Amino acid sequence: MLFKFYEKYPSLDISQVFCARIDPETRLSSELLKSFYYLLWFPGYFGFNWDALNDCLCDFSWIDSKKIAIIHERIPELPDEEKVIYLDILSHAILSWKEDNTHDFEVYFKQEDKKNIEKLLAFARNNKESKV
Repeated sequence: MLFKFYEKYPSLDISQVFCARIDPETRLSSELLKSFYYLLWFPGYFGFNWDALNDCLCDFSWIDSKKIAIIHERIPELPDEEKVIYLDILSHAILSWKEDNTHDFEVYFKQEDKKNIEKLLAFARNNKESKV
C-alpha cells in the first residue's frame, strides 16, 4: 500500500516537512480542489479539476521542502466514484515521486479508513480490468 496509516496523528517536523491537513468536513470535489490550491500553494494556472490536481501533485517545483505530506483525518465525503479518482491521483503522485528524488511525497490516512480505501482501490482495479 502506498499510503501511510496512523492511529495517532502523525508528528512531523514542520521546519522540515511541507505539511497540509485536509479538512475532514470536505464533501465536494470543488472544496477539495480549492483546499489543495491554497494548502499546497498551487500556481495560478491550476485548473480546479482532477487532471490539474494530478499535474500539480507530480510537479511541486514551487515548493523548496524535500518532504511533502498530506494528512487526512478521514477520507473526504465524496461520492465513491470521485473517491476512487482522488485515491488514484494520490497513488499516481506517490509513485511518480518514488522515481524522482527531488521530493518525498507522503499521504496519510487514519488506520480506521484502511479497509475502506483498500475496497475502493480494489473496485477501481477490477473496473479497469473489466474494461480492457
